[in-house]
Amino acid sequence: MNARLMSADDISSATGFVRYSKQVEWFKRELRIDVVRRGDGSPVITWETFEALQKKRAGILAAPIEEQRPALRAIK
Repeated sequence: MNARLMSADDISSATGFVRYSKQVEWFKRELRIDVVRRGDGSPVITWETFEALQKKRAGILAAPIEEQRPALRAIK
């Protein structure tokens, strides 16, 4: 997993807002998530999460992988 966080400039560029409260509102309105916030109120999100949410929003997520499970038998 890539845990690289988006920088303040990245978040500002993605949302179009400089104020933290407006950035948080954008995430709630556009991506329907409540982002985690630092003590100073700035939003925190990883690139991986942001990209996955953008793909979901665009409807291009890959179909979930179906896992093959072994047949279960009851113990007598």
